[in-house]
Amino acid sequence: MIVAGLILAIIGKASATVVDKGTDAQKSCELLVKNSLRNQDEARSAGACEGMIETAMLFSPNLPADVRACPPAQGSPLQSAKVLLQYLDNNPDRVNEPGITVAIEAFRDAWPCRGDDAGSSAGTGPKKRAPKKSK
Repeated sequence: MIVAGLILAIIGKASATVVDKGTDAQKSCELLVKNSLRNQDEARSAGACEGMIETAMLFSPNLPADVRACPPAQGSPLQSAKVLLQYLDNNPDRVNEPGITVAIEAFRDAWPCRGDDAGSSAGTGPKKRAPKKSK
């Protein structure tokens, strides 16, 4: 049983899609946004982007004020993936940094939390979400 578990772990790692860097995030999120998946590898890659995006959307309002972001409550992973891709287009020097870090900073750029720009970090709880920007 132990051998079977190790084999499954190795196979799982070999076929897993990981979003380690901004370049990985860019590739994966482009597949998600285009929604023209041709095979399982592309579907896994798009799913990896969506998972990273949803994680960043969930945790970013609870981060320290200097890195906190407040994505819209009704925002979608697709909308957030577009924000990340635009950020990477505007900041190509960031593609070698961790994908989740770049995603949170892209969200901070697009959706800063109210009160964070005032330099006040008196509150310890999450900030209220910023109103949705109209495009």
